[in-house]
Amino acid sequence: MGGKKQNRPDAGFCLFGALALQKLTDDLLAEADGVRQSEDIEYIHRMRVASRRIRAALPLFAVCFPTGMDTRTRKGVRAITRSLGAARDLDVQIDFLNQYLDTLPPESPPVWHAKFLPPGEETTVLEHPPDSHFESAVTRPARPKSPGLLVRIRQMLAHIRSAITGDFTPVVQTPPPPFEIPVRPGIECLLLRWNEMRRRIHPDVVCSVDTFEESGVGEELLSWCRQQIVTAELRGTDVHSRYTYEAAYESISTRLLELLSFERYVFDRTRIAQHHEMRIAAKRLRYTMEIFRELYPDNVKDPIMQIKRLQDILGDMHDCDVWLETLPRFMDEEEARVVSFFGHAGFMRFIRPGILHLADDRRIRREELYTAFTRHWDAMKADGVIEAIRQAIATPLAAMPHSLHDADGAVRIAFIGDLHGNLPALLAVLADAEQRGVTHILHLGDIVGFGPFPEETAARIRDEEITGVAGNIDRETLALSKKDCPKQREGPDPKMHALCWTKKKLTKESIRHLRSLPAELRTEAGGNTILLTHGSPDSTTGRIGVETPDSDLVRFTRTAQADIIVTAHTHQPFHRIVNDCLFINCGSVGRPFDGDPRACYCILEAKTRSLCHIRIPYDIDYVSGAIQKAGLPDIFCTMLRYGISMEEAEIHAGKYAAGQGDDGISADCTVNRSVPTIEPK
Repeated sequence: MGGKKQNRPDAGFCLFGALALQKLTDDLLAEADGVRQSEDIEYIHRMRVASRRIRAALPLFAVCFPTGMDTRTRKGVRAITRSLGAARDLDVQIDFLNQYLDTLPPESPPVWHAKFLPPGEETTVLEHPPDSHFESAVTRPARPKSPGLLVRIRQMLAHIRSAITGDFTPVVQTPPPPFEIPVRPGIECLLLRWNEMRRRIHPDVVCSVDTFEESGVGEELLSWCRQQIVTAELRGTDVHSRYTYEAAYESISTRLLELLSFERYVFDRTRIAQHHEMRIAAKRLRYTMEIFRELYPDNVKDPIMQIKRLQDILGDMHDCDVWLETLPRFMDEEEARVVSFFGHAGFMRFIRPGILHLADDRRIRREELYTAFTRHWDAMKADGVIEAIRQAIATPLAAMPHSLHDADGAVRIAFIGDLHGNLPALLAVLADAEQRGVTHILHLGDIVGFGPFPEETAARIRDEEITGVAGNIDRETLALSKKDCPKQREGPDPKMHALCWTKKKLTKESIRHLRSLPAELRTEAGGNTILLTHGSPDSTTGRIGVETPDSDLVRFTRTAQADIIVTAHTHQPFHRIVNDCLFINCGSVGRPFDGDPRACYCILEAKTRSLCHIRIPYDIDYVSGAIQKAGLPDIFCTMLRYGISMEEAEIHAGKYAAGQGDDGISADCTVNRSVPTIEPK
């Protein structure tokens, strides 16, 4: 009964996946020998990138695989990615340190040397800072010079440095200028330790490559790809099927919404963790777009370049963050090593300046990159990159209409939206829709949020295979991190408290399903093109309802190119015909705001375009009790009982608490209101 996509994709989609995965798997296996020999760090880089791209592609085409193959392949590729990742990270850092050393003159002082050390007046003794490794040096009065002692100290340092580096050849150095604090020793020590770690883990990298090849995962994947390609050639299969374009549209839309969910953190430089997650989201979007790039040869090249630039900037920012987190820990470990060897930490005064110098450099560079990041994001928005992506992936589908149909040709579509974790209301609506002979059900998003049954509601939508779009609350819930959620049971913001509680209740399967929902959905029924979007054709938070002026609706008819536009978000049923386009707001199943607490949905006769909004009673007292039992804010019970918004519930808190709602609606929801109906054209 749900608006189901066919259980298995057509051969064209599987052929497209086979062609993509064959190239990626060949790229992966081709780098194995180079990784073993470790003569060039680019072998590991290319193999790691190929493994990441395969991991991005596998979930897209898993439905085409034989039973068990998806799990085996994911597990094998994930293991090689992780092993290569550790080596690649060290390779990048070692390469950076070598380049950084090349930029330093011999015995170059830190940037703050001139400020704190007037020549001839005082010298600097670097001490272990009490609170932070990155505090400035402590100055002390200069002591009388002893040329003979300085010579002996330099000789001793030369022997110590030789012992550390393993080179026992006598080192002849030019004495530094008076009062100069050396920077290079600290960087060289850091480079030495990183090279040691890299050599230590290389056998593990080789072992992981051998294990991957011996597992046969790569060959199994290649064998499947070849079989799909040969079969498709014999049958004359074309990859450009509607299913392929639908899958591309849904996958790219999902990744795009994931990236946009981090937009609120762009202009907050303290959101380091969110900037890192945004980098990952940008990478996933880019990989997904590149997988389907051949479907849009002329329309996604520039957007991919812009997303890659965004990913690169965020990646460089993350590298700086890693250094700033790693360097204090390195100094602690190195000091422990020095104390263990010498019996005291005096030698650290020759290592610490370089580490502090590097930390200052990375902090400054991070600020420069953050500025570049915000400017690039603004430029992307101004240049319409996001809209260009949406238009590129939607245009082919508009030219390939897909029809909902039934055996007798009659199509009755039920539109449901704004469920908000209210399972009893959803069950009542589904039962009523079945009795009314509905042939398809489509949802308008906001499956979860604020209600006491988020996981159960999401699971029921999956089980019924009801197709639909993402709501703004769905996206906000998924975008929450642990830092966003208050530790206390109830936070000062009821909405934030409820969404954090909801996020904790969702299973991984439900989260994956919610992430997969597109921003909009197009379909054909009864000769009409139907567009579904949660808010408006412009935005998931747009509002289409009674107060929407006709001028806005006229604009939507021009841009949306649809005969019927169905939305939700306002939690109030609505319909209007403008320029022969039927606008529908299906109302809210789980949280009405129009003063009628009963569940609301609508049924459309596709061929005649006749529409009926329907109100269904359900056990509101049971749901209110579940809200209280879950520890959710009491105001949600008031909203549910009287069918009002949070703003109304807060303004009239006393009146509603006393059971004196404006319309005298009781909690048993027995009031029978008129149902708006659109007659056939």
